[in-house]
Amino acid sequence: MAERFPIVCVSRQEWHTPLPTNRQQIMTRAARRGHSVLFLETGGQLGRHVWSLAGRPGRTSLARRLLATESVAPGIRVRKALTLAPWGQAYRDANAVNARLTSPLVRALGRRLGGPFVLWLYDPCAFELVGSCGEALAVYDCVDDYAEQVGSDARRKRFVAEADAEAARRSALVFATTEGLFERQRSRNTNTHLVPNGADYDHFAGVRAGSEAQEALALGHPLVGFAGNLTEEKVDFALLERLAEARPDWTLALVGPADERARPAVERLARRSNVAWLGPQSYDEVPRYVAAFDVGLIPYRTTPYTRNCSPLKVYEYLAAGKPVVATGVPVLGSMEPDVVLADGVEDLCAAIERALVSSQNGAVARRRSLAAKNTWDTRADRLLELAAERLGA
Repeated sequence: MAERFPIVCVSRQEWHTPLPTNRQQIMTRAARRGHSVLFLETGGQLGRHVWSLAGRPGRTSLARRLLATESVAPGIRVRKALTLAPWGQAYRDANAVNARLTSPLVRALGRRLGGPFVLWLYDPCAFELVGSCGEALAVYDCVDDYAEQVGSDARRKRFVAEADAEAARRSALVFATTEGLFERQRSRNTNTHLVPNGADYDHFAGVRAGSEAQEALALGHPLVGFAGNLTEEKVDFALLERLAEARPDWTLALVGPADERARPAVERLARRSNVAWLGPQSYDEVPRYVAAFDVGLIPYRTTPYTRNCSPLKVYEYLAAGKPVVATGVPVLGSMEPDVVLADGVEDLCAAIERALVSSQNGAVARRRSLAAKNTWDTRADRLLELAAERLGA
């Protein structure tokens, strides 16, 4: 086991999300291994958080994170950063002001964790914290192409790209989840390591026969399913429309929350007789829905963002023993025959047809075996081991 050290994890994404991502998965496992974790949320301007106390659900939780820290799991506490200046994710001066306000807070909270702490960045715009808050080591965990994730705002995209480069250069250690991100960051910091995303294997492999979600099982088969966040930046809704039209005898199931921009497309899809939007489900329930699928689908758009995307759901589907068909995610191209890439609706239909007859001759066991080698536990152990080695050096 890696040497135990406290961690201040800096993330623009909040701890409380409908479906946990790599941030929650890694930090949860770090805490289980004895590392005290402070999860610092940098997303959103502080004034907006204060305003939202008046009417939003979960305002008691938000108040705790604003005024002190909130315990969210054994060994993990959450706190809001002091992001008083608006547009901190688009303007360097505003970002610098927020860093100067947050740095003393991190220094004080870090001391309370006991022992030299590691500053673990998931937010590249927090690069100005590096070296200013008393950390023993700074780690930049690059799990996405952050500049491509912010949308079409040219100013913001340019600033986030610059922040991404600065975070890599200033940190002592850099992690990247895809080959493309790895090569980019290695050109900035030679101490960069490729550590792909994983899955909670036991969570998705542990559904017993007969325990599948009845709501999904009651739909028509073959059942082609997607489980995850339905977002406009990732999901190719136009392709799903063409798929539903091309194969009216198939049922397309969508499981997960739809963000505000994606909701009209999701609702339009769901009006089709062979499409079912089963809505948001708790993380505990998602494996029961995946277990009901005949094929796990990753219908992503082809964009600069998805080019360097490492979908969490690929190993979740495989842990459930399901064949996977994906679009727009070239990083998965080396995983045939269990993961097949498609391009366009005709290719997608053909790939799904092949997947529907592929669960023979030990294919399910092979998929589960592949997923079992790519778990969040193995990923967390690798990340913590590399950080401990660097900390010791």
